[in-house]
Amino acid sequence: MNKQKTYASLIILGAGILLFRTIRLLTIENGWEILSDWVIVLTFIEMAIDILCITISTQWLLANSARSKSLALGFGAAAAIFHAFRVLIYVLGRTQAFNNFDVKPAFRSTHNVDMFWVYFAAVLSVMGILGVIIIWTAIKRSNKTKN
Repeated sequence: MNKQKTYASLIILGAGILLFRTIRLLTIENGWEILSDWVIVLTFIEMAIDILCITISTQWLLANSARSKSLALGFGAAAAIFHAFRVLIYVLGRTQAFNNFDVKPAFRSTHNVDMFWVYFAAVLSVMGILGVIIIWTAIKRSNKTKN
């Protein structure tokens, strides 16, 4: 498998994991019932970005065109950045200053989360953002050397 197919496959895998987590959050973890409406809207936006990312990355995997590569990388970055934004809301909601502000008022006093998962989500989101920065820096350097 060439590098481009590997990269496309990794983006599909990453967006697939994010899509799985958002679907699980809303269904199995009762997010649909517990989370504030605005957080549910953000979750659906993230799911749409993930689906577009998977679709376009699959096109890149199959066709290996420059356009699909550019779009796949862009949507991959968008998925990582938007997910990090949602995780930031999640992390802030677990602090005393913003105690459960992302949860419907009826569930705020009883909503408890294991802090391990808060730290886990935060660390992975930071790693995702660092990955975006590293990839875009590498692309810029590569484009400079080509010119």
